[in-house]
This record gives sequence, structure tokens and C-alpha cells, in this order.
Amino acid sequence: MDTQTESGTLPVNAQVTFLYYKDLAAPEHFYGEQLGFEKTFDKGWVKFFRITAHSYVGLVDEAKGHHKASDAKAVMVSMETPELEAWYERMQQSGAEIVVHYDPAKAAEQMVSTFLMRDPGGYSVEFFRFNKRD
Repeated sequence: MDTQTESGTLPVNAQVTFLYYKDLAAPEHFYGEQLGFEKTFDKGWVKFFRITAHSYVGLVDEAKGHHKASDAKAVMVSMETPELEAWYERMQQSGAEIVVHYDPAKAAEQMVSTFLMRDPGGYSVEFFRFNKRD
């Protein structure tokens, strides 16, 4: 049964970005405890954390997943939020590894304000807010 929308696209219920690790303990703590995202699925070797109503980060043990963990991390999980300052303060207090710090002085001249962290597996995790929308 074809259930195309008015624009002709087919429906998608949710989106999951899968990240691969050698050990899930530290990333599970990072996404669940430090970031405070709700774990909605846990089969031991794969775990989902809800980011928004329909988007998730999936943590996968490389021993059972489709891919292997690698040193090169060409993936960044980015989250847009109106509460950028609150997230930044929370992450500083939690001891997250912040690699690009939030700079409110640059907000007027930049399209986005942002800060960037590294998760325990080396993946980039960004929080940002649009200052200007084209």
C-alpha cells in the first residue's frame, strides 16, 4: 500500500543515527546520564536514546553490529536547541569533554551559536541555536 504524502514523499516515522563502539558502558553513561536522554530500547548490544519525539541515537556494540568501531569518526550528532546556554552549563558541570566552547560574543555575527563535545567513543556531539535564518 502506497501512502505518499501530498508532496509525493513516502512517510518516515522516526530517524536513528547509529554509532559503533568497542564497549557500550561509557557511551551509555554519556547519553543517558550526562546528556539525560531517555533510553527507549535496550537489547544489550544495541541501545536507543530519544533525542526528540522522533529522533534517536543508537549505540551499537561492534561485536554484533553491521559496522566496526573505528578510530576515524566522520559522524557528528547535532542538536538544535533554544536552550543553548543551559545545555552548555549542564555539560560543563557534568565534566563533558568540550572541544569548541560556546562564545556568546560572536552570536550577532554568526549564523549559529554552538558548542561541540566529544563523546566517550570520539564522536562529535554538537548543540547549536540559529541566530539568523535565511
